[in-house]
Amino acid sequence: MDEFLRKVIEGDGSTPPADCLDAFKDKFSNAINVEWHAREDYYEAVFYKNKLEHVAVFTPSGVLSEYKLMLPEGYLPGKIIDQLKERGEIMNAVLRNKGNSIEYEVIIFDSNLKRIMMIFSEQGKILTSKEL
Repeated sequence: MDEFLRKVIEGDGSTPPADCLDAFKDKFSNAINVEWHAREDYYEAVFYKNKLEHVAVFTPSGVLSEYKLMLPEGYLPGKIIDQLKERGEIMNAVLRNKGNSIEYEVIIFDSNLKRIMMIFSEQGKILTSKEL
């Protein structure tokens, strides 16, 4: 268990292929505190930029396949914030860009203290909602 927690906190010490490193440097040149994680068929870089946490997912050939940005509440679009305020308290918000499609993943506590994960389109439409 201790080894598992160390890997979660510090990264797994993996070094991605040069193509991944080059693509990362091209796209996120000002990144700091970069931690690389090797997954089954991709590499994940967790890093900070402009004081916000980011996650970039690369194929072994260096193609950026997904990008996530952990958002403070005020960074969500107004349409989404308005809908969420009616449903509960915002716990976590993530902007996801996959294949040039932007979605927002938000976890809220509802009035019954149940955690609900909601996925919104860029336009603020609820795509999915499920209890966690």
